[in-house]
Amino acid sequence: MHYSRALVTGASSGIGRALCELLAEEEIPLLITARNGEKLKEIQSDLGKKVDVQIFVADLSSSTSRASLLTAISGYVPDLIINNAGFGLYGPALSHSTEDLSAMLEVNSKAVLEISLEAAKWLSKAQRKGTIVNISSAASFFPFPYFSVYAASKSFVTIFSESLDRELSPSGIRVLTACPGMVNTSFRARASKGLFTGKIAFGFSQELAARKIYEQIKRGKSFSIFTWKYKIAVFVGKLLPNKLREKILARSLSKRFPVYSKM
Repeated sequence: MHYSRALVTGASSGIGRALCELLAEEEIPLLITARNGEKLKEIQSDLGKKVDVQIFVADLSSSTSRASLLTAISGYVPDLIINNAGFGLYGPALSHSTEDLSAMLEVNSKAVLEISLEAAKWLSKAQRKGTIVNISSAASFFPFPYFSVYAASKSFVTIFSESLDRELSPSGIRVLTACPGMVNTSFRARASKGLFTGKIAFGFSQELAARKIYEQIKRGKSFSIFTWKYKIAVFVGKLLPNKLREKILARSLSKRFPVYSKM
């Protein structure tokens, strides 16, 4: 299937930026959105030589900004939608402001809900097929102490996406769930509020993550965890008692980030 236009959220950096570059190579016109307008303009300048690139500056934690984006979606009716925007915050939930954690839910969950539903409705009205890809996480499968709101937000993404795929696939609209695992992007720096800025030794590159996502799109695979390490961890985790599993997850976070060693 050749897509007429792809919407990519969180397009200004990381996996989103890599996806834009890959999709441009595939000659798929783009509608890209992020908070940073200058970076979006840079992408438009770089990739506009290959495909049409339309930019839309939006803060997905704002309901007003999301409403404007949904209006843009109704105009362009993209048939490939990649809900890539999202962020996390490491550490005890009470160490963060309620405002920051609520913003995380708005971006990670509510924006995915609204964009997925509205894009699917417009595709259905136009009697067109399409693909929606929602980026989730292996953290979505379990309660995750010291990463609780992020895990909960991604749990919503996983369950919502898999359920919606069952509903819409008979009409030719697919909703795919991707779990990339650890990727070397700015996610860790933001999640740690600048404490950790180096690369993850065992992490994916953002380019490899983008290729994996595009392979999933081409295959039409409903759900994908990208590495055997995470597939095994999810399988084994489901067999463990809740308290033991949560202790292991909390320790895994403290080992990666020693500042949380007193958890």
